[in-house]
Amino acid sequence: MSDQNETALAEYSGSNVPMSTTALMLDTAVMDSVMKFAEMMSSGKSTIPQHLRGNTADCAAVVLQAMQWKMNPYAVAQKTHFVNNQIGYEAQLVNAVITSLAPTRDRIHYGWYGDWTKVIGKFNIRTSDKDGKKSEYRVPGWSMADEDGLGVRVWATLKGEEEPRVLDLLLAQARVRNSPLWADDPRQQLAYLAIKRWARLYTPDVILGVYTPDEFEGQPSMKDITPKATPSEVAAAARPTGQRTERHDVLISELEFVAKEGGQEALAKAWAGGKLANGDSLSAADRKAIGAAELNRLKAMAGAEDVTPNEGGSHE
Repeated sequence: MSDQNETALAEYSGSNVPMSTTALMLDTAVMDSVMKFAEMMSSGKSTIPQHLRGNTADCAAVVLQAMQWKMNPYAVAQKTHFVNNQIGYEAQLVNAVITSLAPTRDRIHYGWYGDWTKVIGKFNIRTSDKDGKKSEYRVPGWSMADEDGLGVRVWATLKGEEEPRVLDLLLAQARVRNSPLWADDPRQQLAYLAIKRWARLYTPDVILGVYTPDEFEGQPSMKDITPKATPSEVAAAARPTGQRTERHDVLISELEFVAKEGGQEALAKAWAGGKLANGDSLSAADRKAIGAAELNRLKAMAGAEDVTPNEGGSHE
């Protein structure tokens, strides 16, 4: 990296004024420095997550975001995920960014209300037996009725104002709960969600264009306007893509529980997109990633006589 590039990058990093993406991208010296740093960063192994290794362009995006937030790019990278081919940032990181950069006179305050003893520590332990490897995870052990009246209030006073800006959020309003931490510590997870919504409402510029994985999962599916596929293309699309994630392992474990406890009918509803015990549900992409062979095994577990997947059925 040249002395000129180092100087340009240092000037941006040392500034107390928040940097805009436009200002960064129009500065050729800084962008040259960013790309060289991103190339070095993408060659890392233990210092960055798997999805960024060898991916210079996405590393550059993380570096630019870290510069805007005045944070360590490697620390930011460890808090990223790819969901639906989009980069998402963990709620913990977004919380830290809002607390650090929001134009408030004080820090964000929290106040929980309702009888949280109905849900705190109330979880069920499930086991997953994938490829001969057993693992445990937790799912909420309470009902929707137990969530009635449980919520959190967040507030902070913006600079130049006297009255605090307040936002209330109920636990029942938290729709997407893919993280197992919703079972372990729902109070903390709801607080993370509340501060994010507070920032989107009162200081949207702080996290503009920054999303957490749950926001991607909660987005409605786009309408498919592509021409209908031929039977051979449908059959090819029905084959597993092999792009399974840890989330799919959790989904399979949930489906195993449904198959054992509810039988064929319950499994069919869950496979078609019905809500599972952990609040998640299967999309078409999830069904494709899990695959027909796994569905066969689940059908057998549910006691179905016909365990041959219906290629033309709604599960794909």
